[in-house]
Amino acid sequence: MRCFALLALVCAAAAPAWNKVEFGKKTLLLHPKCEPLPATLLGPFAKRSDGAVLAVDDQRVMVSKDEGKTWTPRPLFADTNKFQCRGERALLRTREGTMILAFLNVKEMVLRWNQAKGGPQPGMRIPVYVTRSSDDGETWEEPRMLQDGYCGALRTMIQLRSGRVVLGCQVAVSDPGRHVCFSYASDDEGRTWKKSNVIDLGKYGGYGDHGGGIEPTLAQLHDGRLWMLIRTYRGCFTEAYSSDEGLTWTDIKPGKIEASGSPGQLLRLQSGRLALFWNRYIDKEKKTGRREQLSMAFTEDDGRTWTGPVVVAYDPMQPGDKEPDHRLSYPYVYEHVPGELWITTFQGPLRMKLREDDFLPRRLSEQTYRARWLPAATIKLDGKADEPAWAEAGVEKHFIFPWKKTEAPATEFPALCDGKHLYFTFRVHDEDIVALDKLRDEQDAMFEDRVELYFSRDEQMKDYYCAEVDSRGRAFDYRGAYYRQLDMGWNFKGLEAKASPLPQGYVVEGRIPLASFEAMGFPRLKPGVKIRCGLYRAEFSHDRSGRPVVQRPSIHNRGRQLDGPPPLQEWMSWVDPKTEEPDFHVPTSLGWLEIVK
Repeated sequence: MRCFALLALVCAAAAPAWNKVEFGKKTLLLHPKCEPLPATLLGPFAKRSDGAVLAVDDQRVMVSKDEGKTWTPRPLFADTNKFQCRGERALLRTREGTMILAFLNVKEMVLRWNQAKGGPQPGMRIPVYVTRSSDDGETWEEPRMLQDGYCGALRTMIQLRSGRVVLGCQVAVSDPGRHVCFSYASDDEGRTWKKSNVIDLGKYGGYGDHGGGIEPTLAQLHDGRLWMLIRTYRGCFTEAYSSDEGLTWTDIKPGKIEASGSPGQLLRLQSGRLALFWNRYIDKEKKTGRREQLSMAFTEDDGRTWTGPVVVAYDPMQPGDKEPDHRLSYPYVYEHVPGELWITTFQGPLRMKLREDDFLPRRLSEQTYRARWLPAATIKLDGKADEPAWAEAGVEKHFIFPWKKTEAPATEFPALCDGKHLYFTFRVHDEDIVALDKLRDEQDAMFEDRVELYFSRDEQMKDYYCAEVDSRGRAFDYRGAYYRQLDMGWNFKGLEAKASPLPQGYVVEGRIPLASFEAMGFPRLKPGVKIRCGLYRAEFSHDRSGRPVVQRPSIHNRGRQLDGPPPLQEWMSWVDPKTEEPDFHVPTSLGWLEIVK
């Protein structure tokens, strides 16, 4: 793993580097690469299909359509006399579009703990409930109790690659009084749940109202196992693993991550990395400074190695202050767009965001396609690409399924320049071509087999241009800015495309005037010039299963719908973007296009 030396601001000598930021009545110190959120709401957050951000408070759903600047409330509970959501909660929008909220019901909270009499006393409880929404949080089901008894906190709910939803949980037990933890798993979008085995740390975890193993956070590793980090007072997290997607936890042992006895939060980022936010001792020898600093670290190898922890926020104590007044703990972490993290704390008013690339830049590909410069080329744009000049063009054949472990169907891409145009061709093997007989507008190409080219003026995709062409030569072009700020009304000036069928596939042939690239701010394409470029293919097939038609909004269809079954979608690229979910609109999907003689 490539590690970077990250700045750890943990002492007074580093104070000049801090940014002083007001959060209500508090002044906090932020790492100089962090900035405050406009939102004052506590996480967790989830993103709706329309791009709006959703959060909950004690009895409402809050929706923001302006990056957290303003929020519109909606009812969460039909009976507010019966339900009130505590700050420790878990929120998830599944890939299928279901919002799931797991919460602790304050309305039923009874705290009765007497360690001399065994710990939790009869009637002590704060039960866990689950409620769901199938319309992006507009309306919610009547909450159903998942667990009775006293659950101190909920930290993490995730969806696995299989679709299963797993929630980390805990409960207080007696004789002697302590807490034990476990997980719940749902294979039906949170309707029903199965409980895992119980993780009881016994004497190692300690006893008392905060003893035992509590407040777990978890993530799925790339080998399919689940990894759980459990809060203990042993100077480190206790870890556990599950090989059956959260139903059985084994290999329970002290971990290697030093911690101050506060909960952490793991999050699998779109970049494929894991991020961990947690509290470390400022002075681990004296075990002081437990919760005044919030730290962050990344791992690219599922926890075997980590970047050096960096303190991202600090609420320093002054003489005479009380420690609970300076806590920045119980973090919630939300990836708003790939690489942009929103961090809020339940203990403490911290509301901030940071960019992953500012701390550990994502690696961009150096893969290069070299387009031949052939001023004498004579090409008739007819969708056949059979002129002799094409034989002199290099052919890119390395197209893969980055998010699927099967061999991709053959795709070939040659390109060349004749001094006036960039000519390009895709030769596609496809035994099941999805094409619409009539397009309502060019955006209907979202539902078709097609080939795609992106050109970016910079390495961060702050300004990029896309051309997508279907199997019939119909072009769909638009302009973009990171992240997925798409101007669908924009068109490539002078873009032309044609297509022709193959016995098992199709050919796309197109050209773009070099003057158009200059007008967009690119250097004039000539020998020696290279620009960032992406080559992709949407490989769709018909759903002939006979299953009921389910139209699910996604970032790929932008909420548009078709009559009948939507196509089955697979995505191909010449560069592995190394993202958790299919996405071409990220800098790691780009390589280079270079013009050569």
